[in-house]
Amino acid sequence: MNNLIVRTNNVNPLDTLMTIKSKDLEISTILEKEIKLGKRPIGAKLPTEDELCKLFNASRYSVRQALGSMVSLGLISRHKRLGSFVISTTRVSQLIQSVASIQQLLNYPKETIRETLHAEFITVDHELAEILHCSPGDTWFRIVALRFPKGSKIPLCQNNIYILPQFAGVVKHKKHDQIPIADQISEMYGEVADTTQIDIVATNIDGNTAKMLKVKIGSPALTVYRRYANAKGNIYEVGIGVHPAERYTYSFNFKRGI
Repeated sequence: MNNLIVRTNNVNPLDTLMTIKSKDLEISTILEKEIKLGKRPIGAKLPTEDELCKLFNASRYSVRQALGSMVSLGLISRHKRLGSFVISTTRVSQLIQSVASIQQLLNYPKETIRETLHAEFITVDHELAEILHCSPGDTWFRIVALRFPKGSKIPLCQNNIYILPQFAGVVKHKKHDQIPIADQISEMYGEVADTTQIDIVATNIDGNTAKMLKVKIGSPALTVYRRYANAKGNIYEVGIGVHPAERYTYSFNFKRGI
């Protein structure tokens, strides 16, 4: 790559200030272009922070800001003591879910797909019991999955879906990764949701989830809890979706009835 030439004579102070402020954008833009052109292929390791500082004649702060923005865009991943690596040639897609009905609020758009990572029976601890509204020591069945926008390798969110053990057979449903788990339970077992409680909470992403979502630990997230209960008020499914803040937006559009 050509060396960056900086002219220091006849420079307007305001231009200098703008250059400093936009330095991180300049660095990330150039690196992103090199990734798209194949100069830095997927799996390639980026230069170290010190090397980037010299390459771009930039401060360590600007370099870190640039790399941080590239992580948010889904282009690179950063690993302590290992460095930064290219993970995608395209930016992650941000999905804006426009909601005009309760049914749309309950389900993800058809432009996304769910990929099940694993499923298992678990014993509920005290912390999880508060979320599931059950008793510590109870047995539930957990499905761990990632959801992707179609055509993208960058996950939109990570899902933990908890269902009562008698409904574990949904993993054998012919459309298990295509339709909502609640619909599968309804089709296979006849259990229908009479009420659904939805909580949307601002959270921070923990270590294990951050690794799956390819984001920094502690990154801001939009976490959605969905609790499905039958006519007797018994909760039989709880879905928890963790969405990195920059990847998902809820847009509500309800019309007042006459």
